[in-house]
Amino acid sequence: MFSIEMAQVSETTKPIFALREVTVADQAGLDLTTKLHMDLLGFGPMAMFGDQVIRETIYEVGLADDLIKVVIAEVDGKPAGFIAYTAHAHAFHNALIGNHFFKAVRVMLTSLLTRPGRVRYLPRAFQVISSRNELARNVQDNIDSEVLCFGVYPEYLTPAFVRETRLRIGVLLLEHAFEDLRRSGFKNTRMIVDGDNPRALLFYQSLGAELTACHFGGISSFIVRFDL
Repeated sequence: MFSIEMAQVSETTKPIFALREVTVADQAGLDLTTKLHMDLLGFGPMAMFGDQVIRETIYEVGLADDLIKVVIAEVDGKPAGFIAYTAHAHAFHNALIGNHFFKAVRVMLTSLLTRPGRVRYLPRAFQVISSRNELARNVQDNIDSEVLCFGVYPEYLTPAFVRETRLRIGVLLLEHAFEDLRRSGFKNTRMIVDGDNPRALLFYQSLGAELTACHFGGISSFIVRFDL
């Protein structure tokens, strides 16, 4: 089933806004989530291996094992952005690898055999896994919920769109995830953002996030922490 939430907007424009929750049985939703990920986060270390890797090793198994939730924002029936988050930040990647190791190997090998040039992305992928394990071992980090993937198409972020519709889609997606995590008993959550993305960092700061510099996946990054 889809979870639908409506937003009140201006009297003159009144676009139809909805938040749609994706389930593992929703094949069209999985296809759309994968497309959104590749369109908006295609620069990421796992996305470099292709859309099948993203779909099968993150979203399919994550939803099947109830490790993640995925919500798509739609404006007038068209996808505008999405968010994926987890209540199992420390266990998420280890569980995916541990429970679906052979599937992950098969999908990765298929990706490399199809396009051998992708082998150059392996060191960065291993660095991300190593950084994730190090983060899980950090006893000072008691956060167990995390926004894993988050993005909005640029045309829905323009001042003209926001002014005419009063829709801040990024804020609405985050608020949905935060409220869901709050209802589950969490007091805080985090996300990991590349240091060379100042626009995103300023956006999160404007929402009250606390930023801590770190190195993640071999590059300068920030742990962005939200109190819920």
